[in-house]
Formats: sequence, C-alpha cells, structure tokens
Amino acid sequence: MAVDPCTEYGLALAIEDFVPVVLAGAGLVVLANALGKVLPAVRVAALLGGLVVTAGGLGKAVWKLLVAGPCIEIPFLEQMLFPCLAIGFSAIAWALASVYVGKVVSWAPFALVPFVGACISGAARNLTPMLAIAALSAVAVGAMASALAARHGDQLGRWLFIFYLVGTLVLPPLAARPDQTEALQWIEQLTNSGVQLCFLIGALRLSRRLPHAERPSVPEGASLP
Repeated sequence: MAVDPCTEYGLALAIEDFVPVVLAGAGLVVLANALGKVLPAVRVAALLGGLVVTAGGLGKAVWKLLVAGPCIEIPFLEQMLFPCLAIGFSAIAWALASVYVGKVVSWAPFALVPFVGACISGAARNLTPMLAIAALSAVAVGAMASALAARHGDQLGRWLFIFYLVGTLVLPPLAARPDQTEALQWIEQLTNSGVQLCFLIGALRLSRRLPHAERPSVPEGASLP
C-alpha cells in the first residue's frame, strides 16, 4: 500500500529536519577550511563537496516541508539527496585522503565511484546504488577524519567521528522502514541531529589541531613577487 507523504510528516517534524542539515553543512565547511589550510590544493574541492552535500540535504528538507504544509510534492527535491551526498562526500573523502598522506592523491577513483553509481542508477531507474555510494563515501569521511583526529592526539574528536560514522550506517536503514510512527520518526531525527552535532564539534576540534601549510621563507631584504 502506497504511503501518502502529505499525511506521513507533521509540520514540526518537517521543520526539525533542517536542524541536522544546518549542523552537517557547518561541520563540512569547517572541515573543508581546515583541510585547505593544511593542503591548499584541496580547499576548493572540499568546500564545493560540502556545499553539494548541504544542497542535497536542504532539497530533501524543503520537500518534506512542502508536503507537510501545503501538500505540494516536488519529486526532484527529494531525489537530489543521494546523488548530492555521493558526489559531495566523495570530494571531501579525496581531500581527507590527500591531507592524511601529505600530498594530493589522484582524484580519479573518487570521481569514478559516484559516476559508475549514477550510470547504474540511471540504467536501473533506481536510486539505491547512489544511496549505497553515498553511505560508503560518508563512512570514508568519518573514518579518515577519526584517523586524523587520533593522529593529532584528540581522542575525544576521534570518538565523535566514530559516533558519526556509526550513525551514518545505522540511521538510513531505520528511516527506510515502512509504517513508522511519528514518535519513532522524532527519535530518528533527533538522533540524526545529535550525530551531526558530533561531526560539527569533531570538525571544530580538528580544525584547531591540524597544522597550516608551510609558507615559503623570504630572505631578509627581499620582496614578495
């Protein structure tokens, strides 16, 4: 039996859905800026990746708000979520991998994975492959951010990113279950807000610990070009 989205979401629940999106977006921007200070070559891609992820989350939140309020359904807003997550998190994973090894790594594998997923999804007319790639990319981001935090002596930050990683794996299957009560949806969304808050705090802590890129020294009496 098909579920009518206009009766599935309450207005308050739809409004709360913006909270984890804002928290995640802020955390990704903080992380991207921190990675860019270590390795300036990855800054733009990391920032763009964070913006793409945020755009996907905002699209889904706006879709939910529209169906909960005036009951206007725009499928594109909902369907853009998984492709945006897959592409954006892949870009951030590339930036994290580059910072972790101390040099810019090849971007090809990180671009190829979401491209292949998009091709499979298009051929199958199903977004499930993009969901799988989005989850894989988000897990990679959480794992590498946790490893960076541990490398720089921040055990609390390490566990914050691990909690984010676990939440990334557990929450989507729970949210995909049919016949959910409103109380269960509130629990899931508030948990998601907590998960994204952990990511933001972890990113802020990591940004204070990552070293800045070394600037070329200028001999005394010389001028910058």
